[in-house]
This record gives sequence, C-alpha cells and structure tokens, in this order.
Amino acid sequence: VFNEINSREMEEIDVFKGIWDNHVFVTVISVTVVFQIIIVEYLGTFANTTPLSLVQWIFCLGVGYMGLPIAVHLKQIPV
Repeated sequence: VFNEINSREMEEIDVFKGIWDNHVFVTVISVTVVFQIIIVEYLGTFANTTPLSLVQWIFCLGVGYMGLPIAVHLKQIPV
C-alpha cells in the first residue's frame, strides 16, 4: 500500500498532495487495505496465513511506512 502511494507521484516529494481529489485511487487503496486485513485475519487456511497480533500489525505498518521517507531521500538525489 505504501509503495502504491509512493508511486503515485514519481517526481513530487509530497506524494499526499491532492490524494483526496483522486477518488479512484483512494477507493483502490481502501479496498486493498480491507482485503489484506480480511485475507490475513480470516482466510488463514485458504491463503496459508496466520492472524497477526496488534503489535505485529503495528510493526508491519511501521516497516511499510519507512518506504515513504526513504523515497523522499531518493527523490532528492540529482540524476
């Protein structure tokens, strides 16, 4: 999900600017988040996953979020 947000604006530093104006993008991100939660928490046998604890969810969000500031630094490297 964080990669989708990062990829939304390749040249812009502020990838959140105008995000709420693009209703299709917000819908896709929302549906992706909901389906990821459903798959991990409730479709364990089908998807071969194990439900996560709250600490594990927070850790996963933190690791995913780290891609945002890393992308900001990478976009500032002149090419």
